[in-house]
Amino acid sequence: MNALIAVSHDNLEYGETGEPKLELGHVLIRVAGCGICGTDMHVYKGMASTWPTPGIRGHEFAGTVQACAEDVEGFAPGDRVVVQPLLFCGVCRSCVAGRRNLCSDINLIGGEKPGGFAEYAAIPASNLFRIPDTLPLSHAALVEPLATAVHALERNWSPEMESMVIFGAGAQGLMLLQVALFLGIKRVAVTDVVESRLELALELGATRAIHSMKEDALAAALEMNGGAEVDLTVDAAGITSTRQQALACLRPGGTAIFLALGAAPTPVDFMGVVGKELKLTGTQCYTERDFAKAIQYLAHGCVSAEKLISEVPLSEGAQAFRRLAADPGRMIKVVLVP
Repeated sequence: MNALIAVSHDNLEYGETGEPKLELGHVLIRVAGCGICGTDMHVYKGMASTWPTPGIRGHEFAGTVQACAEDVEGFAPGDRVVVQPLLFCGVCRSCVAGRRNLCSDINLIGGEKPGGFAEYAAIPASNLFRIPDTLPLSHAALVEPLATAVHALERNWSPEMESMVIFGAGAQGLMLLQVALFLGIKRVAVTDVVESRLELALELGATRAIHSMKEDALAAALEMNGGAEVDLTVDAAGITSTRQQALACLRPGGTAIFLALGAAPTPVDFMGVVGKELKLTGTQCYTERDFAKAIQYLAHGCVSAEKLISEVPLSEGAQAFRRLAADPGRMIKVVLVP
């Protein structure tokens, strides 16, 4: 089969490799499309990881069942499925407590294990979710990143929250926007430094799009909210300035969610955190419940896939990575199609 192979962290080559073996408990799927994740880009740019090289990356993917191991029940050739790529140990404290996204020995299909930047992938049957016929397979590549947005918001949102600022209008930021609006948050501002992404945020329903290099993000956020500080913020950019702004524009008792990866140290004004009794929370991946809910968000049109996805042939995957690293332009979520 053909695959996009990571020869080293920043050297991707498209070519032939052996087809995956169908082991017990596994299902062979033909990949329909696999998204390039922000984590893929971080590793590509040199972030330390346990992902082997050479290896096949890609953990945001869906496809069609081709064959099932003899002990697999519940799936058959032709089934349309999306891959939940987290491999949990099942025995650590977090897994036993039902918070498997915090597993102490977690592995990733498309990271430590071969993933979806290939024509075929062999996946544990327990990591597959069926998708409805109304959801295009290429759009189903958004299920995995959308589950992260669902997890971030639904565990921190409450019905009395009416205002929100999202820092970063990449794929996560724009999906967070749509989930927030669906949950009923009335006023949502989105900040970024790319005009086309801010324009898209307005198309998707943002109350205010803030170009943070052209205007004061804090002042603009307060203006959107009638001069008042906001209930909720999400940092989907992962840099020092956005983390600090996410705290600065919160009302007393407000909540800041930190979703984006980013190694830069960030000084925190703990006088403000304590005095305003702010809630600061990280968010890590998702649970199976979040994953199932993400499928429904997409299937029912609560989140627009068409406006986020740019399809690129898998054979041009290396070029896509180089372009995203240099200047993504209008591309929000690139899906590589075998």
